[in-house]
Amino acid sequence: MNTRRRLAATAALVAASALTLAGCASPGTPAETPTDNSLEVWLFSSSMPAVIEDQFQAAYPDYDVEVVEIPIGDMTQRLVVALQGGEGLPDVVQLPLRESGGLLSTGQFLDLTAELGPMADDFPDGALLGTGDQINTFTMGSGNMGLWVNEAALAKHGLAVPENPTWDDIVAVAEQLKEASGGTQYMFIQPPGANGANMFNAFFNSRGGTWWDENGELAVDEDLAADTLEFLVDLHERGLVYDGVWTEPTFWDSIRSEQVVGWTMNYGVGSTNLQKNVPEQSGQWRLITWPTWEAGDEQATGVFGGSLFAGLAASDNPQGVKDFILWWLTPEGLQATVDTLGLVSYEPAAEEIDLDFEDPYFGGQTVISDLSSVPYPPFYFFNWPETEGAVTAAVDAAYAGTLTPREAIDQIVAELGSL
Repeated sequence: MNTRRRLAATAALVAASALTLAGCASPGTPAETPTDNSLEVWLFSSSMPAVIEDQFQAAYPDYDVEVVEIPIGDMTQRLVVALQGGEGLPDVVQLPLRESGGLLSTGQFLDLTAELGPMADDFPDGALLGTGDQINTFTMGSGNMGLWVNEAALAKHGLAVPENPTWDDIVAVAEQLKEASGGTQYMFIQPPGANGANMFNAFFNSRGGTWWDENGELAVDEDLAADTLEFLVDLHERGLVYDGVWTEPTFWDSIRSEQVVGWTMNYGVGSTNLQKNVPEQSGQWRLITWPTWEAGDEQATGVFGGSLFAGLAASDNPQGVKDFILWWLTPEGLQATVDTLGLVSYEPAAEEIDLDFEDPYFGGQTVISDLSSVPYPPFYFFNWPETEGAVTAAVDAAYAGTLTPREAIDQIVAELGSL
């Protein structure tokens, strides 16, 4: 086995990825090793280096793998700098889903249509990503949103979330909780800034909303967006939300004190942080997979983030890149995805690995399979820095009352239309 090295990235490191995928081997089937057997992988997930260095390397022992860790906040900027300079590019890069649209549209990533196209029916709509007629990669850990509820805290007031609830049902419980607690407990949170904008986007997406279509053209349903923002602003005006973000220590104090007893969030942030920060509340929490907007509606969730691996066409080891990306669709790779990211978007995963295991923290609920069972409509992350900035400013203004929800959406559309 060739020597493997793990490199710690510093603040001065310039990150980018060059991948070329070629050949047509099935997932997990080692192909003939190319002349250049080095494979440099840049990632931001701190839980993945060990998986790559042990499990992937075991499947492909002839590759000389280097893993470079880069903070998620720096990844896109450093990749763009490296792409512009055309130097220092690795073979594989992990990207946040939110940043992928604009990067893939540069045309510098490998076309994997031949490999992933035949698998299109194995992924939910929007999970295969690329530009134009090309498929470059797939969403790995989908950001399906759920409503996490502290059932034990609600039960102290004789309250409970009904089965198969609508959002009106959840609001009714929140109103009852407000009255019972004297306005000191909350079923909703509304974080400020970009987190608040992405929270709004998740609600909007769950109703089929998006800002851009698959070709990067502006495609927003303005009435739907305004109605969704009106719903969230109304929660704020009625005093039903906790203003805070999960990255602050005070948020977890509010969870411990049962000030916050409901939280809309995806698996990676929601379940993982609950178990890490409030282990003493094991058995109290339950996942509500995502309420519908009207009784009888087909259930759908919204996407809040997600991640993927992609390759650049300039890679000196195209077969290695292909082997790396497709390895995540093998049973070993799918299990590694669940262990590190929580959810998988590849629908046959349920036939390959156990997704129905009971989670004692949630009272034995099969959280992963339950959350994965609810699809989210496509949501395309094009021009995302500009989109996120426009949505953030407008949503914050709507919450502050300086813009109506309709005015806020009009402002967003005007800004995006000028790009």
